[in-house]
Amino acid sequence: MDLQAVALQELSLPAVLDAVSTFCLTDMGKLATRQLTPHTSLSEAQHALDLVADAIGLLTTGDGIPLEHFPDIHSLLSRSRIVGNFLTAPELLNVHEAMVASRILRRYLASQADAAPSLHELSTRLIDDKVIEKHLTDAIDDTGLVRDTASRELLSIRRDIHSLEQRLRSRIQHLMKKFGEDELLQDEFVTQREGRFVLPLLVQNKNAVNGIIHGVSQSGQTVFLEPAETFELNNELSIMRGREQREIINILTTLTAEIGGISKQLDDAALVLVEVDCILARARYALEFGGVKPVLTEHTDVELDKVRHPLLLHQARHNWDVTASTIPLAQAQQNVVPLSVRIDSVHRGILISGPNAGGKTVAMKTMGLSLAMAYAGIFPLGSCTAPIRRLYTSIGDHQSIDANLSTFSSQIIRLRDILSETDSEALVLIDEICAGTDPAEGGALAAGILDSLLERGSSFVVTTHQSSLKQYALTHDRITNASLAFDDEKMVPTFRFLYGVPGNSYAFDLARTVGLPDIVITRGKQYLGDRHDELETSIAVMQRYREEAEKLKLEAAREHATVIAVRKDYEERSAKLKAQRSTSIQEAKQQAAEILAKANALIENTIREVREQQKAANDIKRTFEQAKTELVAGDKDDASLQAEPVSPQFAVDDTVRIIDTATSGTITAIDERGHAVVDVHGITMRVALDKLEIVQQAKAPTSKKQEPRTGATLVTRPTDDYHADRGTKPPSQTMPVSLTLDLRGQRAEEALKQLEQFVDAAVVRGAPFLSIIHGKGTGVLREVVHQFLERQSSIRSFRLGSIPEGGDGITIVEL
Repeated sequence: MDLQAVALQELSLPAVLDAVSTFCLTDMGKLATRQLTPHTSLSEAQHALDLVADAIGLLTTGDGIPLEHFPDIHSLLSRSRIVGNFLTAPELLNVHEAMVASRILRRYLASQADAAPSLHELSTRLIDDKVIEKHLTDAIDDTGLVRDTASRELLSIRRDIHSLEQRLRSRIQHLMKKFGEDELLQDEFVTQREGRFVLPLLVQNKNAVNGIIHGVSQSGQTVFLEPAETFELNNELSIMRGREQREIINILTTLTAEIGGISKQLDDAALVLVEVDCILARARYALEFGGVKPVLTEHTDVELDKVRHPLLLHQARHNWDVTASTIPLAQAQQNVVPLSVRIDSVHRGILISGPNAGGKTVAMKTMGLSLAMAYAGIFPLGSCTAPIRRLYTSIGDHQSIDANLSTFSSQIIRLRDILSETDSEALVLIDEICAGTDPAEGGALAAGILDSLLERGSSFVVTTHQSSLKQYALTHDRITNASLAFDDEKMVPTFRFLYGVPGNSYAFDLARTVGLPDIVITRGKQYLGDRHDELETSIAVMQRYREEAEKLKLEAAREHATVIAVRKDYEERSAKLKAQRSTSIQEAKQQAAEILAKANALIENTIREVREQQKAANDIKRTFEQAKTELVAGDKDDASLQAEPVSPQFAVDDTVRIIDTATSGTITAIDERGHAVVDVHGITMRVALDKLEIVQQAKAPTSKKQEPRTGATLVTRPTDDYHADRGTKPPSQTMPVSLTLDLRGQRAEEALKQLEQFVDAAVVRGAPFLSIIHGKGTGVLREVVHQFLERQSSIRSFRLGSIPEGGDGITIVEL
């Protein structure tokens, strides 16, 4: 007995594979998917997962992988290797279809070396031979018939056949007219039987015409007779058709030989096509049900976080039918309680206890099935970090009357076989261990089995109702108790996994809820000892304390998150103030240096005038004092400007920059409320004048002036050489920071990271509008971008672009 194959059956992996196979395009892909088994090598399992991750990336960020339905050609390739054998024209068309699929996929994967490196490696095994493809299409048409032009000989033969048929039809038409006048015919039409032209005669007239009868109608009223006058022509036509068939066979044999010459490469390419079909099915399954790429390591710890049982989620979303209407994934996930558990080098075993129908077996199966899926290259429905482990199970009732096995004996035999194979790389799952015998002896035997597993270095997950095993786990430092939460008020399970807390069986309470008489329950409790009551009470108290501790932990986590957010805000504000202070100091130093330079220039100029010019001392002193006064007045003016900035004179066609940003544009209009309409690279925005600074003024007109609208003198000037819409700039101006982000071809995770950085940078610089290019494609990336934008408080609105802006492939954002 293959114990690991039995384990996969008991964990319901075949049912999961059936669900995954529904996403395949071909029957070969479905068969390959159903035959998936867990990899025993870490590198092989990791490679299988990397292939699926690459496929998910291509499916979510691009227009999809170009793989359509393709036929199964393995048997055809085997026949093509036989010398002198030939494939029929339709069979050769199937080979051609597979070759086209291989060529298209090869060229696509070859271009995805960066986005999908693992899938890119498969492209080298695909075939790309357009020469043979052309030979096939030149010889065979889309209906599967050999073309007249497949060879010169065939073209000549078919022309002769056509000419001969015309002569034969003309002769038959003449005879039909003659026999029609004699009322010998059943119908006036020409037909063929066994490739020979015949006439339909009334059965009673079959002896009236000399010829050969080739058949009788189903009604028996018509005979199909070949007149003697057409024997020679029909014989000649049969000979010509024989020549045609021989030439067709020659053509097909030649084409088959070409296929046979590359049959090995084609065979490998066909395997890759099936493999990619299987990979895409696993990728679509992960996208459909929220699969998460597992992390396979060489460490001994097994950690599952918020994993859900696949079959329960299938049922919640599709009612076991992936072709039926579905409910949203998030809603379906809420209907299936997730499981989080950890098996490490310290705690090698988990003992799950609790009431019947409380979810113990499902929890244990969820652990084993999630690991089996990860090892088989399928993303489990939750986070999974684990090493490669061999899985062994003893789940369900294996009693057999024919084999004279009871429930207990069949389980013991299974456990015997498991113990003979287990080591440090084994994970054993046992349901209701030693439950079919005396509780005291069964508990003791179970403890001995678990000790033996620990001695071999194996990990295990075991379910039980036995109180002695709960106490055993409490006293064993390498085994931890666990249970499924139970609402003891409503007497219903909640299916929440409680790590570190044993569970009560609630046998008497459940018996009461199903209507067992109270007198029976009362009498039954009398047979329980005080120690049992103490144990059950202690377990209930532990569960209550555990729930209270989890609530406190959750509240603490929320408060911690709030503190982190406040601290981050403080640090950002502090950094901004420091940057502003540094900028102010630098500006003050620069201004002082300019004042000093002007003063030195004034002194030097005065000394030069004294030396070079013959001026009176009073004149020189008067000139010096006047220049000094202007310098001091200019300094005061600069100080007043810094204290209370005076609005500059703005005019239409001025080139301006939005203060505190690198965004530049051209003023197209100014309103009476102190706002300007600015054209930035074709995007029009309305900005307050006090938020603008002039980069370059338009040239002043000679004849027209515009009346000021904001209280300052605003002059209309013609547009200079700088236009934001053309992207030109004066030599002294730097190019503005890009307001456009191109996310096309990126994965959702990478795109979100880049989008977040882009929006943050734009907010810091005070940009008013942004353009985000995500492409059209399937719309997945556009949806990811819009969901991100909806959550940002710094964004006022966003919309899809107009047709000139890029339509559905671009989103315009207003900050």
